[in-house]
Amino acid sequence: SSGINAEYGQKGDHVTQGAMSEHWEHYENKLKNESFKPKEFVQQLCKNLDNAQDLYSVKKVVEEIKHTNSSDLKRNVYRNYGQFIETSKEITYLEAEMYKLGHLLTEQKALISALTDDSISSDKNEALEVSISEDMTIGKIVELVQGAAVLHDIPGRKPLWNGTLTELGEDEDERQIRLFLMTDCIMSAAPTKRIFMSESYKLIDLLELKNVTAMEDQENKCCFKITQYPTNTFLYRAESEQKKIEWLSRIKRAQQDLKETVGQIPELELKRDEIVEGTWEENQRRQKFRTDLLLELPEQLDVCIAQRDFENAVRKLRDAKPDIAKLEQTTHGPEIKARIDKRLRQLTDMLTEVNTGSGMYAHGKASKKPVKQLLLLEKVTQATSLFLRNKSTSLKSCIRRIKMEGTMTLYITKLSQTFFSTVAAVGTDFKAVFNNTETGCLPAYVAWVESELEWFVAMFSRQVFPQGSVVGHGVAGECVAIALKHAEQLSSNGLDMRFLLHRLLHPGIAETLKRDHIQIMEASQLRAKEEYWKKVQYSRQSGETKQLDDLLKTYNVDLSKYCVTAGDDRIYITLSHSVISFVRSFHSYLQDAKKMYNVRVKKQLIDSITSCLQFQAFQLQIAPDDESVRTVVNSSNMFLTREFIPAVITFLETQVTQQPVPQIRRILDTAEML
Repeated sequence: SSGINAEYGQKGDHVTQGAMSEHWEHYENKLKNESFKPKEFVQQLCKNLDNAQDLYSVKKVVEEIKHTNSSDLKRNVYRNYGQFIETSKEITYLEAEMYKLGHLLTEQKALISALTDDSISSDKNEALEVSISEDMTIGKIVELVQGAAVLHDIPGRKPLWNGTLTELGEDEDERQIRLFLMTDCIMSAAPTKRIFMSESYKLIDLLELKNVTAMEDQENKCCFKITQYPTNTFLYRAESEQKKIEWLSRIKRAQQDLKETVGQIPELELKRDEIVEGTWEENQRRQKFRTDLLLELPEQLDVCIAQRDFENAVRKLRDAKPDIAKLEQTTHGPEIKARIDKRLRQLTDMLTEVNTGSGMYAHGKASKKPVKQLLLLEKVTQATSLFLRNKSTSLKSCIRRIKMEGTMTLYITKLSQTFFSTVAAVGTDFKAVFNNTETGCLPAYVAWVESELEWFVAMFSRQVFPQGSVVGHGVAGECVAIALKHAEQLSSNGLDMRFLLHRLLHPGIAETLKRDHIQIMEASQLRAKEEYWKKVQYSRQSGETKQLDDLLKTYNVDLSKYCVTAGDDRIYITLSHSVISFVRSFHSYLQDAKKMYNVRVKKQLIDSITSCLQFQAFQLQIAPDDESVRTVVNSSNMFLTREFIPAVITFLETQVTQQPVPQIRRILDTAEML
């Protein structure tokens, strides 16, 4: 009592309620202190307290402080809830006001800019526009306009002029845009809505300069039209008629410069075998014709891609390939080549994304056409990816149509036969399609087989190694053997994936062996408790003796020396019932392990077999030594240690592990010593 009394400053064996109330504030201040350390607080109390009654008293004080603080906290929450709601509404209102203020500032800035432009003379305004155009670069335009990164596709492209115009729609709709004139194109962009006053635009249209025509609008003096072949027409209104004339003259001048630039590209020389016998004018005409075809190639590819005429597009690219290579050596060749490469990338993407159907609708010709076109374009990686993706879709569709009918082994047989035969057929087709490619494509096929095998094992394991349930005894080993047998079909393509199949099946196999081992041990323990050590009696007509004899012949063990024939229709076996039952269940376990064996489960298998045999041998050693049961015990002991265990060791070393198993041989040494 001295501890709690010292803490409260009292005398006596127990703490009174008055003392607790008196020191309430003392404990409450300690608990509310920011530097409060619970561990040190408890240690200090434990040093000063002597019995459980003192601890209970302190606990009661702390709990009352806790309940009081909890009630105060709830009252404060309820009291401040209304203030919180009012504050939230006030914040929302202020945000709306700030948003309106930002809009007002933007409008004021636009109004001031318009007034400034009107007050400045036309000459100064023109000088300002020129300075803006001269300072503007492709990089600045890309930063200013969202979606303008495509401007980098053409090397050598430069901005010539830009300004703000009003675009007039068909329904008399108007909107402010910014028009950018460049060496080979015209780009229009609309301003984006921003709260802050930073300038930003969004790309609307990008028109090739050689495909447009600019002309005046007769109805309005300040308007002009830009027509894109064949149908698109855009109507723009400038700030003044002088600005309109300036825009038209600059567009016309840019188109003339573009024609002169294109004209500087040298005509492509004809190969020696392409020169026709005839006049010099005929050969020059053919050279000019080839040059014009190359310049028109991007537009022709656009038409083919829009019509999904991929074969024609690929043919045009292959025909122009020698001439495209020569363009790199010319001054303006990279610009045209960049345009052609852009169409090539677009064509490749569309061919890669072609959907040829799945399952029974994925016909061979339909799935091979896009692959063939990609190979003609020398896109081997994309071709292999498309080919294997289509085959994967077809394979999974075929497997999903397999119905769960009959036994588990019948379903696994259909599943394995369909999977591995299809994979082998894909390998044959893969070699035929990609045999002539310069780069090696077989690694892609091997990686595809590995990924598909993982999918197959996942589906296989859900049926053969289900979580939380048990399949029939011996069914798992039979199913694994069926899968391994069908996996040999891949050897025809020079691909042995059985080692990978063993690795993927290892978790399920290990779990099955562990589960069967536990079942054998539990059954052996149960039979050992119920054993009466009497001879086992069978009827001649039942055939059980014949079945047991055939089972033991697997291990070259003769059962006849343990059989005693009576005068009637009965046969007595001088072995205990537990030993005979153990032999039957252990035989099924060994046969299952033989079918599922691989190096990864060797240690687990040997440990399981050793523990089973040791337990059975130990049961015989501790059997009763009565005269009435001595014959059966000795006969069973001799059968197990002299006949069955040596036979099991031979079976493992010759048919399962192919290696010595000294761990199991120690059981015989222990039995002889005992």
